[in-house]
Amino acid sequence: MRTRLLSLSMLMAAFAICLSLFPGIAHAEATYKTYSQDAFRTPDAYEPVGAIEKAGDTDFLGPSDIYIDEKDVLYVADTGNKRIVELTRDGKLLRTIGTDVLQSPTGVFVDAKGAIFVADNGLEQVLKFNSEGAVVQKFGRPDSPLYGKSTPFKPMKVTVDKRGNVYIISEGTTNGVIQMSPAGDFVGFFGTNQTQPTLKLRLQRFFFTEKQMEKLFKSVPNTPTNIAIDAKGLVYTVTQGDASESIKRLNISGYNLLPSGIFWDPTYTDMFVSASGNIFLVSQKGYFYEISSEGDLLFQSGSPDDGKSRRGLLLNGSGIALDSGDHIYITDKERNIIQMYEPTEFADLVHRALDLYKEGFYVKSQQPWHEVDQRNSLFFLAHRGLGDAYIKQQLYADAMDEYKKANDVGGYSNAFWEIRNRWLQQHLLNVILIIIGLMLLRSILRWIHRKTGVFGAVIRANRRMLNIRIIQELLFLFRFIKKPMDGIYGIKEESRTSNLSATLLYALLLIEYVFTLYNTGFIFNQADSTSINLTKELAMLIVPLAVWVISNYLVSTISEGEGKFSEVYQGTIYSLAPYLIFHPFVVIASNGLTLNDSFLFSFANTIITAWCAILLFIMVKEVHDYTIRETFRNLFITLFTMLIVSLVVFIVYVILHQVYDFGYSVIQEMITRAEL
Repeated sequence: MRTRLLSLSMLMAAFAICLSLFPGIAHAEATYKTYSQDAFRTPDAYEPVGAIEKAGDTDFLGPSDIYIDEKDVLYVADTGNKRIVELTRDGKLLRTIGTDVLQSPTGVFVDAKGAIFVADNGLEQVLKFNSEGAVVQKFGRPDSPLYGKSTPFKPMKVTVDKRGNVYIISEGTTNGVIQMSPAGDFVGFFGTNQTQPTLKLRLQRFFFTEKQMEKLFKSVPNTPTNIAIDAKGLVYTVTQGDASESIKRLNISGYNLLPSGIFWDPTYTDMFVSASGNIFLVSQKGYFYEISSEGDLLFQSGSPDDGKSRRGLLLNGSGIALDSGDHIYITDKERNIIQMYEPTEFADLVHRALDLYKEGFYVKSQQPWHEVDQRNSLFFLAHRGLGDAYIKQQLYADAMDEYKKANDVGGYSNAFWEIRNRWLQQHLLNVILIIIGLMLLRSILRWIHRKTGVFGAVIRANRRMLNIRIIQELLFLFRFIKKPMDGIYGIKEESRTSNLSATLLYALLLIEYVFTLYNTGFIFNQADSTSINLTKELAMLIVPLAVWVISNYLVSTISEGEGKFSEVYQGTIYSLAPYLIFHPFVVIASNGLTLNDSFLFSFANTIITAWCAILLFIMVKEVHDYTIRETFRNLFITLFTMLIVSLVVFIVYVILHQVYDFGYSVIQEMITRAEL
């Protein structure tokens, strides 16, 4: 027993000695989940390995920014303590800078020569310290007329390019990033955000006079939140609240090179661009992200602190940076610590595959992408990378399968174009010969029938079938397309249709709708067939049609319309004749089109939709015997009635749902009391 206690004591002592070697650092396992594109769960990419809780003997107080130089030295803007602290990667204090100068340092940057730039919001200046820690230059508010008299200058963040130009994020400056020369002269504003006028503002501009518009609050762009610069000298900005372009990569002219609408968090606070070009971001919510150089979300990690102060969780992420080993350091100005994370084996695997992929070594990246796919079959970049590898090896069918899994329409289209082109080269002549042969065969058979009458029995049977009442009513659909006025007359006066034939056509409409959902080409419909809620989809078609027929009939009865309910019921489905006849062919053709041919698909659907709308307009006009003006009025009131009916149905549904919940709760309470 004493031996066991002695061994346990020795293990605890050894553990304590290991901890003492890294002052201010504690270690823990991951306490959060990791997600990739489209919120798919993925193996953890980064796991917490500790936290730096103080600089020397002094606790941090609101650390708001962090920078790591080429030597892996950490520079932390310790705002509350009015200083910049230099730390080693394991948290050992090297020195403090600016304790007698700084007032409220909120941003820090170190250039290649070791000069330290500090954005001080309290001093309203950017201070440049030399490698010895002495102030050698101050960047104050520009006195240039181009800057503007009312434009504030309250530096929050700062970065410097290779030429020594200084880029400053100023609180409340809506003109963009402030650019200053190495000598401190104002160069201009850079990367100005754009305003997106709301519908309300557009209506105000249309109806209000200039004097009235002057009294309104002006629409101003959002102020950038933070700034970073990559190894190539490209400037990146983050803007909180900008849903379309929250992350920008700016060229020399200030234009955004990243796609708009990439993954958005409304509370981004800081960003860092790695040597490989990947973008790392942290948000106030407690999440941190890694986005590829093309704007694809690789990993969403972290989680808001639940109040238990667990390692790896953030209360208010304020700064993010990476060292040479891809370890992530994040400042948390609420918990006053620096969280540390290291990449997992899965993250290293993704990075290795992605680096090969970005260098154009698609075939070499195939093996690591396969390993990524084995660990996470829903990781879309793995499937895209495999698709590109198969393209290089001319395995186009396999490439199509991978692109489909990655939901990559462009890649799928390119692979399919190759397959289609190869098929046409091999079979186009045969197809043309078969068509010509069938046409010749038809002519020969017709000539034989004229000479011998051999097919008379078949023709008589066909005529007897066409004389069947229900078949005639169904085929009247083609008459409706050719001559819509005669078609309406046939419905209203000649009884050429019936409720039975109309019902069968409505059933055909449902069948074609389901056929469209499941058989439209992937390029034009990326929905997963296994995730389609067929009941919901059919309800979205049946309910509007039923409400339309009922609403139009009710409106016509109070607006001197002559149409009967059966005529509206039948006329509506016959007005959809172009969809019933031609749309299945469009759906089938969509499986043979590429993105280059997409205009054919959209044009065909536009023609069919417009054709149906025109026939529906003619039907309402003729069935109810309206003028054109009365028809427009009837259609407008019908649509308004449909809206009212929808609202009433929704209200009734909510009430019934509440009654059901109440009744269910009462019954459960009675059962519980009975058991007691």
